[in-house]
Amino acid sequence: MLGVLSPGDVAIDVGAFKGGYTYWMRRAVGAEGAVVAFEPQPLAAAMLRRYASAFRWSNVTIEECALSSASGTLALLVPGEGVTPAASLVGASLPPGPGRYDVTVDTLDRYLAAHPVPAPIRLMKVDVEGHELEVFRGAQRTLSEQRPAILFECEARHLWGVTMHQVFGHLRGLGYHGSFFDGGDLVDVARFDADARQVEGRRPYVNNFVFVPDR
Repeated sequence: MLGVLSPGDVAIDVGAFKGGYTYWMRRAVGAEGAVVAFEPQPLAAAMLRRYASAFRWSNVTIEECALSSASGTLALLVPGEGVTPAASLVGASLPPGPGRYDVTVDTLDRYLAAHPVPAPIRLMKVDVEGHELEVFRGAQRTLSEQRPAILFECEARHLWGVTMHQVFGHLRGLGYHGSFFDGGDLVDVARFDADARQVEGRRPYVNNFVFVPDR
């Protein structure tokens, strides 16, 4: 992420949660750059706003909404109480009996049309617990025209009705090629096997992927 971003760039943090990536993004893009952080959990979004105010993150915009393939309202499923990294718009990723409340959803394409950013988007980070394909569908114009690098988490156990290779295939159809982290190396995503690489309790457990535009 830090190798991609430079001062003056724009970065998008989808599923910002407590702002771990937002923090480093804002440092990388500097005062002349911008970060837009999307977080649908009200308590987590409020926490981020307090951080931004207290530490004067003037280059960060925090939006209390989720991203998807259409604008509107969807149920966010939240296991336990308070804020959690397991909150999801996809029911298959959660244990029985999660909490549920409605959240606002938007598409990245529509959001950017209504809220232009000061420079092309250089990086898009996505951590949405199984909703990745819908986020990318709602960002199709942005990905096709602005060509940001994409860093995202994807796990077979979180997906419902689609496979990881369908997610990868969608991005390939937009002119991207992907890799996954294998120790200190980046390996072509064509060699990824979820049955071998995503076994709970076995290390390394691979769930982070990088897709960059074809040259």
